[in-house]
Amino acid sequence: MKIPSRTGVTAGVTTGSPPDERSRGRRRRAVVAGLVASGLVGTSLIMPGIAAAAVPAFPDNVVVFPDRDFVTLEGYQDHVGQTATVEVWRGTQIVGSAQGVVEAGDVAFEINHPGGVCWGAGTNLKVTPDIKPGDRVSIRFGTAANAAADDSTTVADAFVNAKSSLDEATRTLTVTGHFNPTLDPTRVEQRIVNPDLTGTDVARRDVRAVPGGLVAAPKGGYSSDLVITGDTFKATYVFNTIETARIAATGGGERFMSWQEEDAEANRQGLTIAEYGELGGPGMGGCPAGPTDVAAPAGTAQVIRSGASAQVSWTPQTAVPDASPVSGYSVLAIDTSVTPAAQAGVRTDAAGKQATINGLVEGKNYTFEVRSLAADGSSSKPFTIGTAGTGGTQTPGAEAGITLAPGAGATDLTAVATGLVTATPNSTGGQIWYTDGPVDVVTGDALAETAKLYTAPVAVTAPVRLSFAYFNPDGNVAQASGYYKPGTSQPAPVAPTGLASSAIGSDRVTLTWAAVTGATGYQVEATPALAVPIAATTAATQVVTGLAPNTAYTFTVKAKNAEGTLGPASNSVPVTTTATTDRVTIGTARWKAGDFRVSGTGSVNGNTVQIYRANPDGTIGTQTIGTPTTITANAFDIRLRNGAAPATNPGRIFLKSSGGGVTGPFTVTNG
Repeated sequence: MKIPSRTGVTAGVTTGSPPDERSRGRRRRAVVAGLVASGLVGTSLIMPGIAAAAVPAFPDNVVVFPDRDFVTLEGYQDHVGQTATVEVWRGTQIVGSAQGVVEAGDVAFEINHPGGVCWGAGTNLKVTPDIKPGDRVSIRFGTAANAAADDSTTVADAFVNAKSSLDEATRTLTVTGHFNPTLDPTRVEQRIVNPDLTGTDVARRDVRAVPGGLVAAPKGGYSSDLVITGDTFKATYVFNTIETARIAATGGGERFMSWQEEDAEANRQGLTIAEYGELGGPGMGGCPAGPTDVAAPAGTAQVIRSGASAQVSWTPQTAVPDASPVSGYSVLAIDTSVTPAAQAGVRTDAAGKQATINGLVEGKNYTFEVRSLAADGSSSKPFTIGTAGTGGTQTPGAEAGITLAPGAGATDLTAVATGLVTATPNSTGGQIWYTDGPVDVVTGDALAETAKLYTAPVAVTAPVRLSFAYFNPDGNVAQASGYYKPGTSQPAPVAPTGLASSAIGSDRVTLTWAAVTGATGYQVEATPALAVPIAATTAATQVVTGLAPNTAYTFTVKAKNAEGTLGPASNSVPVTTTATTDRVTIGTARWKAGDFRVSGTGSVNGNTVQIYRANPDGTIGTQTIGTPTTITANAFDIRLRNGAAPATNPGRIFLKSSGGGVTGPFTVTNG
C-alpha cells in the first residue's frame, strides 16, 4: 500500500495482524492507513437523496477518508490493467471524478494521495471535491454512469468534533462527536492513533473503543467504552498509568470509523474513516484545487456588429460543484487603438446570456470581452469569442444566403413532414441562428431573446414553425423560415459489419464493429435479453456488462441515423461467459525451522489450494511449496514438517485455487 508515514497513519500494509480488541478470532486482511480493518457488512445504508448501489463485496472495497477528500480502492483484482471510473455523487449530481488503472495487489489504486491519481484524472471535472456526509463514492468499469450495479460507499454522517479531553485525576480520556441516528450503532469504532503508544503498556500504535460497556483491552494498558446517545457519541478510555494517558491525549489522531456491511468473518465494507483535524483539498502537488479555490467558469461568446451597436451572446461553462456561484457577467467592447485603451460595456445578472453595447464608433475595430463574475468577487478568464477577428467590425460585403432542406411549408396546413431540418449557408465562417416558435429569429440584425445557435440539423418532433438567419463574415444576414411536422426524411443506415467479441469475463464482454458512414449511434442487442437494457452508444465499440456467468449469449448491433431510425442488424456473434472464480484468503502464514503452516478460507468446498512463492517484484512465481490441499468447511490448513518444510522463511507467498481464485502476496512471519 502506498500510504506513507504521517501523524495518525501507519506506513505500509500490515498482514497477519492480531485480532481486534473486542473481536478475538476474527480474520483480518490488509489495513488501510493502519486503521482500515478490511470487512463486509450485512445491510446497506441509504441516505436521503442518494441513489441505491451495491456495497462492494470482499475482497473489493471502496474506503473513503472524507476529511482528506481521499479514496482508496481495495481489491478488484479481476480488473487488473483495466481503467476504472470513480465518481462522487451528491444526490444526482457528480461533484468529483477520476479514472485510474487497477494495479495488482491489495490496493487497486488511490485518489488524492501520494503515489495515486488526482481528482479529475481522465475526466473533465477538474476539481478536488469536498467530500461530505451523505455523498456516495462509486466505482464502475462500464460506460453507464450511476448504474445500479456500481460498487459504492455512502459517506457516513459520524465524526469527532472536538479534541480529546483528559482528566488526569482519574486517568480518563474522552472523545466526543456527532452521530447520525440512521447509522447502525453496532458497526462503529472510535480510535486514537499515536505511534508513541507502541512503547507503552498499550503495546500498539492505537487505542480503540466500541459499544458494549467498559472492557479491558486484551493486551492491557487501558479499558474503553463507546456510548451513542441520540445524535452524539462519547468514547471513554481509562488508562492504567497517567503517562500513557498523556501520550494518547497529546498525539492527535482522533477518528471515527463506520461501515455499511459486515460478514461472518468480520470483513467491513462500505467504510468511512473520519479523521479529526485533517485538511481537505489537494493531497499532493499538481492536483486540482478544491471548489472554494476554483475561479469563475469561462465559456464561449458570439458577437454580431451593426453600425454603432454590437450584440453579444454567450454560453458559459458549468460552474464547478460547490464553487462560488456566478453572480453575473461583464461584457466589454475595448478600443485598443488608443492608450490607455478605451472601453464601453455592460454588466448583467446571473440569468443574462445576451447584451447589447451601444455608442460604438462606426468603422472602428473593437475587441470584445465577456467574463463571468463569481459571488466571492473573482472573475473568469475572457470567454472564447466565436466570430472572425475576435469580434471586430463587420462591414458591407458579400451577400448572405441560406437554404433549408427540405424546404418549408408556407402555413401550418402545408407543413412539410420531416425528421430533421438542415440549414446550409452560401459561404463559410459565419453563424446560423434559429428559433422554434412564432417569433422570427432576427429583426433587422438584432437576434431574438429566444434565438439558439445552429450547430446541427434541427429535429422535428412536433408541428413547429422554424426561423433561421445566417450572418456571414461581412455581417450581412439571410433569412428563411416555414412550417414543418414530424416525418421521416433520411434512409435507415446500412448494417454494421465485422462485429467481434473480446475480453470475455464472467459478467461482461467487449464488442467492436466497423463504423457505418452517416450513422449517429448504435444499439447493441443481446439474446437472451438482459434485465437492464443495453444503453445506446456513439462509438464503434461497447463493453456490455450485467451478463450471467457461464451463460451463452448472441449479440448483434444496429446503426441509427440522426432521426433515431435503426437499420438492419449486423452479423451475430455467439459469446459464452466464463464461470465465476472462487475466492480464497490467507489468514496466517508462519515458518520456523522444520515447521511451515498456512491457513485460510475458501468459498468453494472441494476445490484445492496450492502455495506459490512470490517473485522479488511482488508478482506470483512458478515455484510451488507443498502439494495441493482440499478446502473443507470453507477452510484449509496446510502444515509441512521436517524435510517437507522450506529450509528458510519463504518471505512472501501467493495462494491459488483450482477454481481460479488467487490471493497474495502475503508475508510469512517467523515463529
